Amino acid sequence: MPLKRGKSKKTISANIKELMKKTPSKARSKAIGTLAKRTGESRADARRRQAVAIALSAAGKSRTPRKKRK
Repeated sequence: MPLKRGKSKKTISANIKELMKKTPSKARSKAIGTLAKRTGESRADARRRQAVAIALSAAGKSRTPRKKRK
């Protein structure tokens, strides 16, 4: 199923859920493994980060940077 169009939080959230639900393609699966290895996190966390990035990209938005603690 293709991703929904739109910029609302509801649409982005639905797209993230859709990406997490379906099985990743061979290329995306390899990218998830590479991301997990580079960042030292689990494949599930890497898959979630990638799903968020894809959904935000489809919506034409970027992730807001976290504030650094002093």
